[in-house]
Amino acid sequence: MATPIRLLLAAALLSTVLASPQTVHARWKPQQQAKGAVNAGHLERASRLHNTRYVKLRFPANAWGTRQLVDLVQQCAKEVRRRHRSAHKLLVGDLSRRTGGPLPPHAGHQNGREADVGFYMRSGRALGGLWRVGGHDLDARRTLTFLACAIDSHAISQIFLDRALQAPLVREARRVGWKQARIDKTFSWPRGRNVRVGVVQHRGGHDNHLHLRLHCAPHEHHCRERPVARRHALRAKRKPRRHRRRRRP
Repeated sequence: MATPIRLLLAAALLSTVLASPQTVHARWKPQQQAKGAVNAGHLERASRLHNTRYVKLRFPANAWGTRQLVDLVQQCAKEVRRRHRSAHKLLVGDLSRRTGGPLPPHAGHQNGREADVGFYMRSGRALGGLWRVGGHDLDARRTLTFLACAIDSHAISQIFLDRALQAPLVREARRVGWKQARIDKTFSWPRGRNVRVGVVQHRGGHDNHLHLRLHCAPHEHHCRERPVARRHALRAKRKPRRHRRRRRP
């Protein structure tokens, strides 16, 4: 007859096997879906970004995105605070609506893969909104830490930022020892405005925030990596016409 100790050991072993990471992982399936393109799409089973010790939301109603995006913003803001104790909260603007779709005045932000985030400021205080700033106002050290964290996740497709604000970040990258090859791969500056090279690229209207865009996740089979042409995006926003039945004479 088995002793009580042996019975306890057998029960503990059985519970360990049933709760093993491999078993749990095998049952887990991604449920969230970014569907369509960033400028003609929608979002299913969204995650919500919350105000925390590291993040301050400007528009909580538009703080929905894929879990990948929400985690990236939160974790990289946390990384900035870990490395720079005096860093203020990261001001975050629009992500997407809960179910995605058009979010005026943005052309994109429709399927939970984009986020507008503010800068870390030299004053030590976050701005009250996503206001235009100059390179001398930017805390390049802390902002570069956030950018490096986001890019190193390998989830980032593109980051849009005015080229004038890229210059102080490039100088900071050189100061902290980034190799030139890494700088060239990361920033489009000092190339021209229309050059589409580097992860951080110039776009007009991005002198007051960083615009993050993520790749489609592997499980998002109905996600479109590239934006659709403008004429198709406008067509997708229109409501279908209701056809009236003609009365017979």
